[in-house]
Amino acid sequence: MNIRYIRNADIDKVKWNSCVHYANNGNIFGYMWFLDFVAKDWDALVEGDYESVFPLVWREGLFGRKELYQPSLMREMGIYSINVLSHARINAFLDAIPAEFKNIDIAVNEQNSPPQECAFKVEKRTNYHLYLGRSYEALFDGFSSGLASSLQRAEDEGLILTSSLKPETVADFYLRHTPNYRGRERDFHALHRIMYNVLHRGWGFASGAMDREQNLHAVNFFIYSHSKVLSLAPVESPQGKQLGALPCLFNALIRSHAGRPLLLDFNAQGKDDLAEAFGAQPNAFYRLKKEKRILGII
Repeated sequence: MNIRYIRNADIDKVKWNSCVHYANNGNIFGYMWFLDFVAKDWDALVEGDYESVFPLVWREGLFGRKELYQPSLMREMGIYSINVLSHARINAFLDAIPAEFKNIDIAVNEQNSPPQECAFKVEKRTNYHLYLGRSYEALFDGFSSGLASSLQRAEDEGLILTSSLKPETVADFYLRHTPNYRGRERDFHALHRIMYNVLHRGWGFASGAMDREQNLHAVNFFIYSHSKVLSLAPVESPQGKQLGALPCLFNALIRSHAGRPLLLDFNAQGKDDLAEAFGAQPNAFYRLKKEKRILGII
């Protein structure tokens, strides 16, 4: 199996994006433009003539030691391939990670299930998918009673939905109402660049919920990719939570897309009560960790 380490500047952009586009496990996170927006530095492992690709997002850690990490705004990465992701192929890629990356803490997608004999500490994480290819009535039957009450409350409060929000408005609201968010300025710029790029391609749209006085109470940005519609930036204000604003946004998406062969990807990174309330099913992905200590200390 021919796996090469390639510096970012030497990656063939067309071949890379083509692999991600046609990969059995392709998703929005793997495209070069998405990686460029969320990561300052990244290189790659490439199999053959870009039959499989694996982005390596890195930074300098303690004492200048290079480490692989998972950037914010990007739930997972991993190996994207037009071939079957067998345990042998996954192991070959993991073994090919250069030794210069002393510490590793990354998340890989569901088809990158690590073999038991791999050299990483593996943590199973949970995302949620809801298949939308049924009628809205059938989907609604799967909603929890508490969710149905929240949707009724949003209707009674007269919440108004809008899709005319600018990316800057969504990014600002998202960062202001996401608790303990780090890297705020960098992520603000990354988030609105992602949204502008998606809008330019016609791959998604912004969504917001306002009251009658046009006060914004919840926002989200949805992206279409690989037979999924991804929830990128779901957040509501404290008052919006009382009004049922975020459930209202998701419900509108589900109602307008019901009957289409799409998965709603809630983009969760652990237990998500709202996704479960909508009847979404858990979907595993994996966190891989490895630490190489100096003198057994750091």
